Amino acid sequence: MGSDLLKENNYETLEYPISKNPKEQSKLQYYSVDKLTKIVEEKIEDAKKKGAEKIFIYCNSLSGSIDLDYLRDKTKIKIITPIDVYKNIDESYKNIVIFAANSKSAHEIDKIICKNNFRNTITIGNLGVVEAIEKKKSPEKIVDELALDKLFSYFNEIRENKIDLIILGCTHFPYIKEELEKLTEIKILDPADEMIEMLKQW
Repeated sequence: MGSDLLKENNYETLEYPISKNPKEQSKLQYYSVDKLTKIVEEKIEDAKKKGAEKIFIYCNSLSGSIDLDYLRDKTKIKIITPIDVYKNIDESYKNIVIFAANSKSAHEIDKIICKNNFRNTITIGNLGVVEAIEKKKSPEKIVDELALDKLFSYFNEIRENKIDLIILGCTHFPYIKEELEKLTEIKILDPADEMIEMLKQW
């Protein structure tokens, strides 16, 4: 999906998947952070040898599970991730839902957006949504089968600390964004557009 996004914006790409499937990716993130960082470092170095000018990590949970400061210092190359978008979320958003692929990813995003300004957050990780997207089920079917309409109804009905932003904390989720927008008037943030802008500017 990251490669498709880059190609749509006229970038040439080298593709480096980190794992075979979402469950394998989650296991690496929970149990083998050092190993995962090393894998990413090796792939970055290989990409540099093949002429890569920048690294575009199009995965929230991966970005939150590796030592980005170490990788940037060690590899000396620009690395753009969804994390960089979350660091700049407007302070006016005080009550935020973080809808991610797994709870580790949701937790990492929560830490980032609350680092300088405390916010009320609801964090949710649901790997089942990612797996349904990987199976290429239609957005309508995913919303129906995983009862996302009921989940979003809950977001809509909160009165105390009324939700003013929903973060799609998984880069698979733009696949169902239009269907989710039918369920709410709350602003939904997909970091992809801002990541592309960073890619242009950095």
